[in-house]
Amino acid sequence: MAPATTPPTPPTPLRARARSLEQRLATIAMARLPLKLAALFFALVLWLAVSAEEPTEEWLDVRVALIHDSNVTLLDSAPPVQALVVGRGRDLLKLYTTLPVLRRSIEADTATRLTLNLRPTDVDLPSNVDARVRDVRPAVLTMHVRITEARRVPARSAIVVSADSGFRVLGAPIIDPESVVVRGPRDAVRKVSSVFTERRQISVHDTITDIVVPIDTAGLPMRVTPPEVRLHIVAARDVAAPPARDTTRRASTHGP
Repeated sequence: MAPATTPPTPPTPLRARARSLEQRLATIAMARLPLKLAALFFALVLWLAVSAEEPTEEWLDVRVALIHDSNVTLLDSAPPVQALVVGRGRDLLKLYTTLPVLRRSIEADTATRLTLNLRPTDVDLPSNVDARVRDVRPAVLTMHVRITEARRVPARSAIVVSADSGFRVLGAPIIDPESVVVRGPRDAVRKVSSVFTERRQISVHDTITDIVVPIDTAGLPMRVTPPEVRLHIVAARDVAAPPARDTTRRASTHGP
């Protein structure tokens, strides 16, 4: 015998009313949908236009431009810098594509550990942006730099000169040029008082000897210009004195 089936429960009046309300709301929402979407779009555009004209402030990234000559070398990259910019929203939007620029000059007489106190006036905004910079972070920028310096120092001879038989050297070699330019890290350059040629032994066998000798740069963390000098060595012939004449008159063994 087949089991008896339970007849479906008729919807209660409350459930029916809820379903009818949902259908009415859906009908209202879909009615004139294009006009409603257009109204929403124009409302959004109006809100954006009003927001763009309202004054606001925002922290924005800044491009760091350190101005220095060829004697200054930056050993560290500049850390991120931001500026608090106050202006209309539409002007601040321009700064996302054209970043503000922070410019500072580094002089050649600065310390190797550079410390820059950053100020809002150091930040330049594009000419088409009507805004102002209120603050900068970080307030202090610390970097390490290498300062290159050049100075002229005397050139000294380290040549050991000897003369061949029959010659004698007249004085110390003449150096041309008498001084050279050393260029390198500032601290190292300032410790150099003079430079020497490479150590060699030269034997002269003429009255005038000209040789070119390189400057000894071993251990010098710098460049020397010119890298070599000319030595002018003067010698004289060492002529032995003639034997003295015997002026004593010898007695003749023969008679007159």
